Amino acid sequence: MVAALMLSGRLVLQRWFAQYPIQKITVMGDLKYVDRSVLEAALAPYMVENFFTVDLKKVKQTTESLTWIDYADAKKEWPNTLIVYLQERVPVANWQKNEFLSVKGEIFSAEHVQPDVNLPTFIGKPDQAAVIAQRFSKMQEILREVGLSVNSLELEDRISWKAQLDNGLMLVVDDKHSVEKLKRFTRLYSMFTEQQKQQLFKVDLRYENGLAIKWKNDDGDTDAA
Repeated sequence: MVAALMLSGRLVLQRWFAQYPIQKITVMGDLKYVDRSVLEAALAPYMVENFFTVDLKKVKQTTESLTWIDYADAKKEWPNTLIVYLQERVPVANWQKNEFLSVKGEIFSAEHVQPDVNLPTFIGKPDQAAVIAQRFSKMQEILREVGLSVNSLELEDRISWKAQLDNGLMLVVDDKHSVEKLKRFTRLYSMFTEQQKQQLFKVDLRYENGLAIKWKNDDGDTDAA
């Protein structure tokens, strides 16, 4: 009899709960990169959940498992709405060929997403990401004074930096007094004519008291040094 009463009570509860299904999922957040179809597919199972029993912790875990989601939270709004708050990862650079570096310094992959041409590209070992980002910021600060910008920055094993600039020029500099060497280059660069600037191909700053310049030929050949 007790078992029958418990079963009967459970059925009553189930019928009562069934009157309050989740009928609407509202997503809030400034979303730029998240694939909406993937997000909708991830949240779809919760549309058959009950307002009282839906697991908000599970909703959070589901959405945070998506590539572009940095943080998620969820709450219920009476009588039938599930509200999901999302915060995207913010990429500050392309990492290598097919990954990204977030504003938090995290390297992450995003399937079917091409590198963002509006972002710089960093190349190095994963544990060097923070160092590369810091060096990029410093280089940008110095080069901006002469109208130049870094498109890609690579840290090589010999602790030398290769910076591909937006005008096609390659800069190579080591870690020793690198700021002073970059400033030396900008002073020289500001003295060049526009024609000379266009003929620059590569500048090696890894010298104590000077630099080496590789020029383009008029036909675009870069063998001339």
